[in-house]
Amino acid sequence: MPISLYNFARLHDDAHMREAIRARMEEIIDNGHFIEGPYNLAFEEKFACHQKAKHCLLVGNGTDALEISLKILGIGPGDRVGIPAISFCATAEAVLNTGAQVVLVDVSPETGLMCPNSLGRILRKKHRAKALIPVHLYGLPAPMGAIEETCTDFGGIPLIEDAAQAFGTLIEGDPAGARGHLATFSFYPTKNLGSFGDAGCVLTNDTKLAEQIKICRNHGRGSNGHALGRNSRCDHLQAMILDIKLERADTHNKRRKAIAASYHQRLSGLPLKLVPDKYLPSSSWHLYPVFLKDTKTRETLGEFLKARDIETAPFYLESLGDLPPLMHCEGEQEVARNLAGRILCLPLHPFLTGEEVERVGEAVEEFFVR
Repeated sequence: MPISLYNFARLHDDAHMREAIRARMEEIIDNGHFIEGPYNLAFEEKFACHQKAKHCLLVGNGTDALEISLKILGIGPGDRVGIPAISFCATAEAVLNTGAQVVLVDVSPETGLMCPNSLGRILRKKHRAKALIPVHLYGLPAPMGAIEETCTDFGGIPLIEDAAQAFGTLIEGDPAGARGHLATFSFYPTKNLGSFGDAGCVLTNDTKLAEQIKICRNHGRGSNGHALGRNSRCDHLQAMILDIKLERADTHNKRRKAIAASYHQRLSGLPLKLVPDKYLPSSSWHLYPVFLKDTKTRETLGEFLKARDIETAPFYLESLGDLPPLMHCEGEQEVARNLAGRILCLPLHPFLTGEEVERVGEAVEEFFVR
């Protein structure tokens, strides 16, 4: 049987969950709460508690969560926002959509995460940033302590944690979003906690910012009249599904960590580079990246595994600064350019069987020892 990167059939092959969703859908049809409703409020309360944050505000998707966070921090045309030189394009897209300028911060060769040393160099070169967006890429926790210290040294630059891939990630023992910064999540179906469509949220401990997010996501409508906002309401059906799935999410993330540990044990010693062992307990393992020596090896390994019915994905093929809309950006990306194109992600979802994990490991080993 093929081994897929994401297996939605197994994820939703749960009679109890399906019955709960059907019953709630009937309830929503009957009461007519289609856009917002009690399940939005229920999930926001539960998710904030789960992530040790004061407020959770559901929005239309993870990219909107970033854009709204930038907007309420006053980011706009002429401002500079630092982001890591490797990330999904939405991180940069959100900055550009506010009219601000992207400043690229290079990444660590071990993880692809934002490098605090590069950040310090960039800020000293007077590429002054009005905000910074560290990304917990693949579910690996960005080095927040060092990043926070650097931002403090340069006048207290506001931080927005891009936690789109980080539900289940621990940062110094606490869940992503618990450190008091704005933190944004995506609930796209492929994520560790996924809806049946688009959805996202912003976490904050600041009540004033929370109120601004509520107003912004609903066309700028608030108790004091209108402000400039946008349409980014999470519909009631998606909130309901997230509320149900949250009950099982910790169990699923625990299984992801176990699979990552199995891969680490099996693949250690092969001529590829793995994420350092210290991340095994702290990453959410949204993806399991392996770092190959060059692009050709990554391509050949991907083709080898595909021929054995094992699906993989090359995240990410390019540094952000090599994408046409970002080629003019200032900053650093030497390590990112060297790393991009050499990363291949192996199947990792909570419904992989032990036999399938072993099969993937055997196939990767075969590729290198044949």
